[in-house]
Amino acid sequence: MGKKEEKPEIEKKSSLPEDERIKFLASYTEKPVIFRAMELMVENLHENIQHMTEHYEYVQQVRDRLMDDILKEKRIYILASGRSAMVGQMFQTRLEHFGVESRFITNTRSVPKLKEGDTIIVISGSGTTPIVKAMVETYLIYNPFVIVLTSYPNSVIGRLGDVTVKLKGRTKSDIQRRNKGLDSTLSPEGTAFEHATLAFLDGVVAELAVSLHRDEESLLDEHNQGL
Repeated sequence: MGKKEEKPEIEKKSSLPEDERIKFLASYTEKPVIFRAMELMVENLHENIQHMTEHYEYVQQVRDRLMDDILKEKRIYILASGRSAMVGQMFQTRLEHFGVESRFITNTRSVPKLKEGDTIIVISGSGTTPIVKAMVETYLIYNPFVIVLTSYPNSVIGRLGDVTVKLKGRTKSDIQRRNKGLDSTLSPEGTAFEHATLAFLDGVVAELAVSLHRDEESLLDEHNQGL
């Protein structure tokens, strides 16, 4: 028999198997996991601030549009799904503090019919969420002004925006970063995007309050106080 052919050496993966990575994460003692996760969130916010500073014209368009809507007492609709929907509903509450007639669009209830020129704010990290895409396309027949917040401006939903703002985050479709290692556990799925969106929209609220000369007391006049 001839010499046995040697098999090529298989390159070993540098990353640990999934269960071993989690064990490592749980036993890592240099800094508690809770603080490492929070630092990751803060780092992402800093990256977003830098990114939006470099592309401020899009931020400015969002601010100017919402300012105009408030001054002209126009309606503002918000459309999102999942955890992004919770972020959208928090922003809707703030709009109501400005006295804005605001509605959250969902597939489980009806909303007043849109009028031409009404504003819709669409939140979708991946820009491909099927239910969000379907609902947006349903309302396009009314010719609204569409603001899209997404990590992927060139996605199918991102391209529907009259103004599309990119918010950096590790979304569900960002497989490459998910496979890099431990940050996928510290910031699962769309978490980074949702944090960035919440911070951005709260920043918009602050900008609107200053521009409209509204202080906290006047905003809380519109707030429903609990017992």
